[in-house]
Amino acid sequence: MPRNNNLDVLCLLQEHGAIVEGHFEMPSGFHSQTYIQTSLLLQHPHLAQKIARALSDKFTKRADVILALTPSDSVLAQEVARVRGARAIFASKDENGEMILKHHFTIKPGENVLIVDDVAVSGRKINRAIDLVRRLGGDVIGVGVIVDRSMGYLPLTVPLRALLSYPVQTFTNTQCPLCAAKIPFTLMEENQ
Repeated sequence: MPRNNNLDVLCLLQEHGAIVEGHFEMPSGFHSQTYIQTSLLLQHPHLAQKIARALSDKFTKRADVILALTPSDSVLAQEVARVRGARAIFASKDENGEMILKHHFTIKPGENVLIVDDVAVSGRKINRAIDLVRRLGGDVIGVGVIVDRSMGYLPLTVPLRALLSYPVQTFTNTQCPLCAAKIPFTLMEENQ
């Protein structure tokens, strides 16, 4: 049974400077005035453990595999896998930008897979991961994220559970008020 978890993710993000205001182009191509960098928390093992435990507690069904959507989320997957006694793997992209498994990672038919991501925005990347798991014969038990930035509905066919709901509006480049106001993009250090 899940424990009552009082982890204050918003406070942790604020304390570590992980919520940044500016003009950002997200990996999805959308623009936003807020960027959330959970890696500033996950770089601290004691915080990564607490976050992983809280995220794991949101799911009661057994998981055989914890799948991160990108190599950069592998720390989160590793910590959740440690809590759940599962394997941790991460997805990569092929030369066409399609989500695949590399490094001899596998998902066997019938294995239960818990997908983890740091921040959910539109659900497109998550849906690609769900499709990948299903093509390989796995069963997605859910998606756990640290922060759900979506403005509400995410078109997913499995449960999504977040430690923090932090809706932030995003814009296409043609609808972006920051672009219209000629506000330059905020540059983030590449290794941040």
